[in-house]
Amino acid sequence: MNKVFLKLLPEELEIVEVILAETEQTRWVIEKNDGQCLLCGYFEEDFQNSWKNLQKQIPILAEKTLNCEIIRDCDWQNEYKKYLQPFNIGPLHVVPVWERAVYGVPENQFAIYLDAEMAFGTGAHETTKLCLARLVEYRNLFVKDLFLKEVIDVGCGSGILSIAAAKLGFKAVYGFDIDPDAVKISEKNATENDVSSVEFKVAAINEGILGRQTDFIIANVLASVLVAHAPLLVNTVKKYGALSLGGILVEEIEAVQATFIPLVKHHWNAFFTNAKSLGQWAEIVYVRT
Repeated sequence: MNKVFLKLLPEELEIVEVILAETEQTRWVIEKNDGQCLLCGYFEEDFQNSWKNLQKQIPILAEKTLNCEIIRDCDWQNEYKKYLQPFNIGPLHVVPVWERAVYGVPENQFAIYLDAEMAFGTGAHETTKLCLARLVEYRNLFVKDLFLKEVIDVGCGSGILSIAAAKLGFKAVYGFDIDPDAVKISEKNATENDVSSVEFKVAAINEGILGRQTDFIIANVLASVLVAHAPLLVNTVKKYGALSLGGILVEEIEAVQATFIPLVKHHWNAFFTNAKSLGQWAEIVYVRT
């Protein structure tokens, strides 16, 4: 296993951290040790394509050079375990597979089990937690009709939101991502959790949802991407459905609302909206009534 890494300067750290979170990278992570901040990736195969793609997404890395070291399999597993600890959002419990036998899931609650291989898509980021909480909230509103309700997960990443929807009892779940590796990870996670009501696809937003209608759509991506696709997202929501927007920095809430509220007013007869925040991140929901 290759560990590739580079030291980040203090002024680079926040930029890199934000973009990694917003783009739900599954192969890269920030490690903080002894006062140093490192951007690290773990690869069994060639890492150059992934590195080039990351440099395109984060221009300040364009002139940077990676260091590389070989780590043993046991060290690899231990590195992953640092970034995957159990947590719960209401009745949803996100649990590492190595704790499956010892973690007690309360009666009538649900567990999402993740393999160590999936540790960079743990769902522990604030914006994913906010979307999980909103999914639970919507489920509680329509718990008697869940067998009729469908979910679309835009930018599914490691598939946690899709799998959560399936565990909560939604009729059908469809998730897609532009990154083929993310879709493979989502499919593997779905198999690990024995959920069969989830479909995953490699697709961009236009291709992924054009012509579809759903009851609950989760779009946990970049704020700029949300704004660019706002009309399509709004028109995908059925009557009494909801649109949950994640991946938004707190200071971006007003700009996102300025785009979406006029569209929602124009296309829906009635609605309500609110925003929640956790740390520097926010989620906004629009419910069609």
